[in-house]
Amino acid sequence: MSKLGKLVGEGKEVKIGEITLDIKPLTVSSLPLLMQIGDESNKETQAKAMQEVITRTLKESVPDCTDEEIDKISIEHLTKLMEAIMEVNQLEGTESNTDFLKKIKEKQSGRHTTNSGDKERKQS
Repeated sequence: MSKLGKLVGEGKEVKIGEITLDIKPLTVSSLPLLMQIGDESNKETQAKAMQEVITRTLKESVPDCTDEEIDKISIEHLTKLMEAIMEVNQLEGTESNTDFLKKIKEKQSGRHTTNSGDKERKQS
């Protein structure tokens, strides 16, 4: 391996639910996905890119996991996983990522934010 091997980032162990995952940093090959996540103009593309980042991260951490298992992860664990991915990749200060996580947390707690910024309780 060349000296570039020293530029490979180190992972971080994170407990999510009842399991501990070794979350590894994203690589140069993930750059197009990161650009799509930052694209505020297309929410669907942004969500699909985040889903792909999560899938890649989980498959790196748990090589024998299936796409079906990944699809069944609940939102409560997804939020913690996304926070860990952003932290490992030093992305936690990115405004669009922060807003994205905030929206997920609000949905998790049954709240949403109106255009005026007021929080309302979701009616069931």
